[in-house]
Amino acid sequence: MADDDPVRDLNNFLQGQPGNLSRLLNFASHQTGPNNQAKHTGTYTFRGVVVGTGEGTSKATAKRGAAIQALQYFRAHGIPE
Repeated sequence: MADDDPVRDLNNFLQGQPGNLSRLLNFASHQTGPNNQAKHTGTYTFRGVVVGTGEGTSKATAKRGAAIQALQYFRAHGIPE
């Protein structure tokens, strides 16, 4: 069974770039709604550019979705200067 961890994959991708670019990646999240019906939104930014956004019923789910989008962004557009 494959270990599917897009957050780890994103960090590994950036660490593999010249200059260990993972230190330039930032994640922020916020919650809306009551605790029993919370909606979490997470956003990855890289050098001030939004590269991924995710939503879910937990912070971890939102972070995972944002990491998937960020990986897709980097693979399609390259690394922002």
